[in-house]
Amino acid sequence: MASVLGKVLLWIALLGGLAGAVIAVYSLHVNGAVASLIVASVAGLVLLRLRPESREGTDADIALT
Repeated sequence: MASVLGKVLLWIALLGGLAGAVIAVYSLHVNGAVASLIVASVAGLVLLRLRPESREGTDADIALT
């Protein structure tokens, strides 16, 4: 259950960061755009890191052999 809650929060951070970056670029706020893109990229990287852990024992193991 905690894993699902964590992923939901990460998705919210990713989408919020992207939306914040769009709004900041539209209103020409450089610091806000940079901060929003940092939040979005970190959330995206963590989501990518969590993705292979949920697919253990699938095609990823076959590709290594």
